[in-house]
Amino acid sequence: MNAIAITVIPVFALISLGYAAAKLKLFTPQAEMGLNKFVLYFAIPALLFRTMVAVDVANPPWRLWGAFFTAGAIIWWLAIAASRSLASISPSGGAAAAITASFGNLLLMGIPLSVSFFGPAAALPAGLILSIHSPIQWAAATLRAELSGQKADASLLTILRGLVNDLIRNPIVMAIIAGSLWRATGLGLNTVVDRTIDLLGQAGIPTSLFALGLSLVAFGFKGNVRGVAVLLVLKLMLFPLLAAVLVTTIFQLSPVEAGVVILFASLPPGVNAYLFASRYNAAVAPVSGAIALGTALSLFTTSAVLWFVNPG
Repeated sequence: MNAIAITVIPVFALISLGYAAAKLKLFTPQAEMGLNKFVLYFAIPALLFRTMVAVDVANPPWRLWGAFFTAGAIIWWLAIAASRSLASISPSGGAAAAITASFGNLLLMGIPLSVSFFGPAAALPAGLILSIHSPIQWAAATLRAELSGQKADASLLTILRGLVNDLIRNPIVMAIIAGSLWRATGLGLNTVVDRTIDLLGQAGIPTSLFALGLSLVAFGFKGNVRGVAVLLVLKLMLFPLLAAVLVTTIFQLSPVEAGVVILFASLPPGVNAYLFASRYNAAVAPVSGAIALGTALSLFTTSAVLWFVNPG
């Protein structure tokens, strides 16, 4: 339990610090955006690039992806089914409910927690999941919304083309590819260059947590309590439970990979879920409430998950 406390309490302390800074209006919206861009385009890519240079990935991580995204797909469809009987979500908000219940905050919260608890070895499986997490989720939810009759401000073909372009230009994906290609050259990293990238990568963990705290001020516990409760039960409880079953019985991952998959499954809904709900003007209030309340509850749920994956 001491190891869990050492991991979890500082993480939520930094999130709380960012939240307090936002409430005190110490950061303008432009400053918050700049901090998020630093995390997304510089700090986390540097961490993943250095990891890929140092670690050899012999085969595509099909089992890793299979365990995480199979559990996510089950949650996805359960959320759509549940939305049909929830007044605050309704069938029109099925896609928004699905992405809320299955899209965790992997970048700002998952990377810091996994690396802090499991060590540097967790950066590789975490980065591999993160690299395709957003494109797959966003594409699936967009297709669901479009096929169910909802319309955004662009054609389906335009949306799909944009998703492909986003994947190609995604700094997380590019960092993983660049690190793999550099490792293949066998040149290694110059000591000065390696130290520079290492320092940049180390900045990613505290900065991402602070940035998450800044963003939470925009979300409130609004909307139907029943809808929020259902989304959070699916996201914080059932998703990690399914992931735990899959990693141990079917995909049989290594302890670190299994721990990362279960931890990632347990994380609270990410901001992208709110952006999606807002885009289609569907289930905005319960999605906002799930993000705010889910992040607060995750102090306890992630502690329980970390105890489960490493009870010693």
